[in-house]
Amino acid sequence: MGRSTLSIQTRLVAALSLSATVLVGLIGLYWVDRHEHELNEALTERQQRMAQLVARGFAEPVWNLDSAALSELLDAVMADPEVQSISLAAPGLETLQRSRQTPAVRPLTLEFELSHRAGAQGPAGALGRATLVYTRSYIDQTLGETRRLVASLLATVLLAIALTSYVLVRRLVERPVSRLRGLAQRVASGELGAHIEPEHADEIGDLTEQLNAMSGKLRDFAEGLRSSEQRYRSLFENAAEGIFQADGHGRLLRVNKALAQMLGLGHPEDAQGVTLRRMVRIERDEYRRLARALERHRLLQQVPLLVTTRDGRDLWVELSLHLVLDGAPRIEGLVSDITLRRLAEQELTQHRDHLEELVTERTVELSQAKQRAEAANQAKSRFLATMSHEFRTPLNAILGFAQLLQMDSALNAAQQHRIRLMRESGEHLLVLITDLLDVASIEAGKLTLQLSPLDLRALLEICSESMRPRAAEKGLAFAVQLDPQLPSRVRADGQRLRQVLLNLLSNAVKFTDHGRIGLAVDVVAQGPSSLVLRFTVSDTGIGMAPDQMERLFQPFEQVADQSRRTGGTGLGLAISQQLVRLMGGEITVETSPDEGSRFSFALELPLAS
Repeated sequence: MGRSTLSIQTRLVAALSLSATVLVGLIGLYWVDRHEHELNEALTERQQRMAQLVARGFAEPVWNLDSAALSELLDAVMADPEVQSISLAAPGLETLQRSRQTPAVRPLTLEFELSHRAGAQGPAGALGRATLVYTRSYIDQTLGETRRLVASLLATVLLAIALTSYVLVRRLVERPVSRLRGLAQRVASGELGAHIEPEHADEIGDLTEQLNAMSGKLRDFAEGLRSSEQRYRSLFENAAEGIFQADGHGRLLRVNKALAQMLGLGHPEDAQGVTLRRMVRIERDEYRRLARALERHRLLQQVPLLVTTRDGRDLWVELSLHLVLDGAPRIEGLVSDITLRRLAEQELTQHRDHLEELVTERTVELSQAKQRAEAANQAKSRFLATMSHEFRTPLNAILGFAQLLQMDSALNAAQQHRIRLMRESGEHLLVLITDLLDVASIEAGKLTLQLSPLDLRALLEICSESMRPRAAEKGLAFAVQLDPQLPSRVRADGQRLRQVLLNLLSNAVKFTDHGRIGLAVDVVAQGPSSLVLRFTVSDTGIGMAPDQMERLFQPFEQVADQSRRTGGTGLGLAISQQLVRLMGGEITVETSPDEGSRFSFALELPLAS
């Protein structure tokens, strides 16, 4: 079908006019037809009434054979303009007839008998027959006037509809469509992102919004495409690897700067139209092998190849090719200069023969170093064990005599103070020696747990009572919270568990200046023969920063400021963590600066009968 050259306005007006014409025409035809039917029925009724009048009025003159009266009656009947003719035939009378000179229009004929009744009760007798003919000329005249009225009405309606449609279509359709056409022309001419404001919130307004959105999306798409093209062009031009495109016959279409420099060309344009065989010298058999493989697989990746450039340089390159078949076949390739890598591989090949000898020498050296390290470790462990024993022997004597001197009432206050300092220093030295021995035992893997039945509540009470005096000296509140379901006896290494708890409580008191410290033991889970307990030591002390927590459990590390490091070696938390791990747990810390700390660990302990 051919495209219509009529405008939307013309087609809409024509369609509305045609629809109105058909509708008004159908209504007019129905009206005329119904009016004609009504006129015909009225004419038939008038004919019937006239026939009845003729039958009653003509009966007496016919009976009396009164021709003069009959003639007057016939003339009276013809006075009706719709009567075309009337004829009367009766025995004893000659046929009487009256008719008009003009021909009848669609005549309506009615024949009927004339009868006379002799008396009021006598039988009726036939006197003759009459024929009455009516014409429809007046009906046609009336119908003609009706048709003219319908035609004038139709013309008026059509004119009104055409004018109204023209005005409305021009205002509601043509002008908005013209604005949309202008927007489309602006977008088509390259003004992407152009938009117009919709005049009304109707279908054309929605279409305007959609076109505005489409224009914006086209602008965004064009900008993205332009940006993508710029990135691709920048990547192509500035890539460190050589990139090229060639047609199906091997003629170069585009090369980037890296490939041009690699091939000894001054500008990338110098390679356009030149075949690959002319650009670099490749062995014929190698070139055919690559061509067949590319045709078969359409993709070659990282193929090492020795080529000779036009200026006579030998290059080892790594070639990746891709055959594109959309439209005219073309080849896209990536070229990497691997000359230095090949030289390095050759040097590596030269040294490969000596590799086993070097590995053997290194293995012997490592074995000897391992033996020396093990011997040094054993010597350290023996030294620490021996020296700790040697240190403890005189220390026990010193501590014993210090205790005896403290019981001497003859000493004055200054002497008692000096002896107390001597005893506290000795006890501190004994703790340091014990910690060093524990560290050595842990590192040597010789520290074992001694499980035995113990009264857990008594152990916790001993630990609490040991810390209460120190907490009271600093004005700290000390709270102990034990789970009501805590069993009385479990199997554990009481000495090591007490050592861990005392270390955590001692640190809590040491690093808390005001507020409280607390010890809590909760039953986490309980089975028929064992239970899981969580030990928690909390304080409201100085807390720690995240960078301090990273060094918290390392040996000989103290994360507090210098004023709080007096009397510490940084071994307590490291030993406690190792002891808890031996018991099957892990010490975790929740802390923040100036808001205190919370140390906790969970242990699964067997129940003791």
